[in-house]
Amino acid sequence: MPIFPKISLRPEVENYLKENFMNEEVLAVSSKQDAQGKFEALLNHLSHPPSFTSVRVNTHLASVQHVKSLLVDELKKQLNGLIVPVLQHPDLQDVLLIPVIGPSYESWRCYFCVLR
Repeated sequence: MPIFPKISLRPEVENYLKENFMNEEVLAVSSKQDAQGKFEALLNHLSHPPSFTSVRVNTHLASVQHVKSLLVDELKKQLNGLIVPVLQHPDLQDVLLIPVIGPSYESWRCYFCVLR
């Protein structure tokens, strides 16, 4: 039983994505069932909340380190002193990553167990 419900898209959006995801090039290298399975996996992944919030820094206006320190200060204020790490992306030097603090996979499982 999946923990998160399937993402709900408007039919025209889902059809558009499916048509583009299962195009001739994809079907030339894999079976229709395999492509359909990968498309369903994509929809499943889209229904999960992100693990990180990403912030792109305009380095023409401020340095990455300056924005990082501003974010750390603001997060401390908003989260009553809780320290949340602000990480620099390993490959994209102008992107900062903030781990999402919230319900984990386990807490969602417990939530849905209570609802049953």
